[in-house]
Amino acid sequence: MEPIIRNFRNLYTPEGPSARLIGIADNPPTCTMTYSEIYPDKTSSHHIHPWEHELLIIRGAGTLVCDGKEFPVKEGDAIFVPGNVDHYTLNNGGKGVIRRIEINPLAASRTTGGRETGRRGSGKPPVIRNIQSLNQRTGNRLVGSKDGAPTYIMLYGEMAPGRASHEDTGGHTHAWEHTAFIVEGSCTLHCNGKDYMVSEGDAVLVPPNTPHQWRNTGKHPVKRVTFNPAAAEGHGA
Repeated sequence: MEPIIRNFRNLYTPEGPSARLIGIADNPPTCTMTYSEIYPDKTSSHHIHPWEHELLIIRGAGTLVCDGKEFPVKEGDAIFVPGNVDHYTLNNGGKGVIRRIEINPLAASRTTGGRETGRRGSGKPPVIRNIQSLNQRTGNRLVGSKDGAPTYIMLYGEMAPGRASHEDTGGHTHAWEHTAFIVEGSCTLHCNGKDYMVSEGDAVLVPPNTPHQWRNTGKHPVKRVTFNPAAAEGHGA
């Protein structure tokens, strides 16, 4: 099977509705991915629903409000909002437009979405962890099962020029999929015997049971976030 590769710039209209990068029609096994922007002094949708969100702030800064409590968020923040929490994000950080990706379980695409607002939810706080906080002790996990994530985990990786994933084996194959977003740089995705160029702003779905390897054939580092099903936790990206 071939990977799905879509860049948000080809789908999103400035000041328009969010753009579905990986949707239910793509038959993703675990989750969908959406790109959206929040303009200064505007907010995201204010709602509450049974499922969780995971988000990455690509650019900008503001305030995440969960059950009436405020949490500052900024560029590079990975965010886990538990299910049944009333929430929205306000762009009041003075850093221009907030650009972000949002990951939802498949159940979210099979409903009409959360509609109730202003009702207090479970009171569970969000998890907010910045990419810059990762180190040898924490490893590459931004959001995982220890944070209460029930469906999928979020990993972060950087690849220097000339390097590749799983260099000793020439790539790998596993029973789960990867849903990834290229935060910075460009590289080659070698997938099922073919090469695909992926670049900043690309959403990528690598199907399960598909041999693959990420290769940085360029002159600059590549940064990406990867979402794996929870059952794959501990097996890397």
